[in-house]
Amino acid sequence: MRILKYIFLLIILGSLALFVFIATKDGKYNISESKVIALNKATLFEYVNDYKNWEDFCRFKSDSSAIKYSYPSKTTGMGSFFSWENGLNEGEIKTIYLKENDSIALKINWNGNLSDSNITFKDTAGGTKVRWNCNGKQDFSGKLFSFFNGGIENQLKTNFQKSLAKLEVVLTKEINTYAISIEQVVSVNKTYYIKRKSHSKLEDFNLKLQKEMPLILQFVKENDLTTFGNPFAIFEGYKQSNPILKYALGLPLKDKIFTTPESEITVDSIMPHQALKIILNGDYSHSNEAWEKGLAFLKKNNLEINPAGNYREVYTKSRTSVKNPSQWVTEVYIPVGKAIEKPKNIPQTIPLPTEELVE
Repeated sequence: MRILKYIFLLIILGSLALFVFIATKDGKYNISESKVIALNKATLFEYVNDYKNWEDFCRFKSDSSAIKYSYPSKTTGMGSFFSWENGLNEGEIKTIYLKENDSIALKINWNGNLSDSNITFKDTAGGTKVRWNCNGKQDFSGKLFSFFNGGIENQLKTNFQKSLAKLEVVLTKEINTYAISIEQVVSVNKTYYIKRKSHSKLEDFNLKLQKEMPLILQFVKENDLTTFGNPFAIFEGYKQSNPILKYALGLPLKDKIFTTPESEITVDSIMPHQALKIILNGDYSHSNEAWEKGLAFLKKNNLEINPAGNYREVYTKSRTSVKNPSQWVTEVYIPVGKAIEKPKNIPQTIPLPTEELVE
């Protein structure tokens, strides 16, 4: 019996010593993992920048299917975030800073333990080098949990390695799953639409589109407008012809409206014309190829471009409605046929009754 008491006492003393040892440990950690992925950095940045994609590749916490993810209305850009919980653990990741196509700074809250993290994207031989850094300090419970699970450094290194590997597999498959089809020459009917003029570099157009789309959608919501169809972009000339794109982002209207003169969103109309329709099923990064195939089809079939028509992209399914890039659908319209003469002697502006204006 006395031996058992001694053993019990030794267990208690050993446990106390262990707790003191863990409590006095610094608790600070600094982890960094990287991987070269054979995709361009704009594509990788856009994918990682949207938290709705993280549950497909992130292994920061667990591989368990029991994890429940929660998303706010804003999942991209500054201030966006998402949270998770699985009964035992809960956390949140929030974007506190980003530089387009370059880096994303994050604040991570895991069971009350805060850490700073950043993900960088650098061009390199063979693709893009994605580096994930994280540093923070654990409280006692975190240090205790880590002690019996191989240490926080080993845990995070393993999770970061798995996450980057999964990111490569998932996104490579999503990007490379696409198809382009030349449909036919279709008739485009007269359509009224609201528009917001803008411009961007050709390589930055997709990111610019993500920022501007919510602005025009918010205008529709605030003014209780009835739209009629999918959002689109009208380009001044062939999209790939200039390094700086001039375009208008638009939404078709069911009925014509009028806007105030100071509004950055105005009303315009698409006039009837013929256009070659090309459909891209898949990630938007293949849009250039869709345009090129359309132009090659015109040349092969001796079809003329109509300079009075509209060069358009219609976003039938995009990241706003479908998470997976392989399921996005973009319709490209290249105007064909003879130019339609514009009516003469019609004033450019028409005075409007103030009661018809949309504030």
